[in-house]
Amino acid sequence: MNKPMSQPGAGRVRPTALTILFLVAGWTAVLPARADNRDPRPFDFADETYLTNGIVPDRILMRVNGMDGVSVFDQAPDRFHRGVRVIETTGGFDASGNLLYYNILGMLMPDAFADNEDGMRARAIANHYRAFIFPKRSGDPLSPALPNRRQDNVFDTRDGYFSNNPLGLWVLVFVSYTDEALYSLKGMSALRRIAERNGVDLDGTPILRTADEIDGLAQAGLVQLRTRRLDGSQGFPWVI
Repeated sequence: MNKPMSQPGAGRVRPTALTILFLVAGWTAVLPARADNRDPRPFDFADETYLTNGIVPDRILMRVNGMDGVSVFDQAPDRFHRGVRVIETTGGFDASGNLLYYNILGMLMPDAFADNEDGMRARAIANHYRAFIFPKRSGDPLSPALPNRRQDNVFDTRDGYFSNNPLGLWVLVFVSYTDEALYSLKGMSALRRIAERNGVDLDGTPILRTADEIDGLAQAGLVQLRTRRLDGSQGFPWVI
């Protein structure tokens, strides 16, 4: 997911700072001043930026292209981006439960990571930063499709996400409540406390807002965390 860019060192074109956060409650993004006031965040990255950061641009699935209904052609704000501006924005939560808005630039299969050190680094980053998806109990447990979701996504923005994930790469992690959560006294008590705090989702189960809530429930056996197979055999495992 797209971010504003800068060049931290000679000879290397590396974006910095976060653009997944268009607007975050109680938080204001500090961006480099621009004479034309053009915000680079809604723009797709340039091919060179992807390549420098270990991603083969021609292998990005459903890469925004200006003619797909979710993006338009526009003047690129700087050399780190290309002239494709995303116009579809989606809401979710950061790791602390704050509201955020983000753009999706494309999806990644294993062959999108370059066969070099940069590609290995990009894949390690993508596997580390989790985008939690919440499929409906009656739906496909490994589908990120909007009609299949019971609540908005949660993004694990901990561990230096703002500086350490320059392209905004995420592995999809699907969160499902277990039978123990739904039918045991221990589980129902834990879920009732969360529902009193956060409200309920489309399944009538508690909304999960923070990464700590999700990890705590997983450790207690009350949610199951699944990823698609990283060989791509179950569909794209990562998103930008």
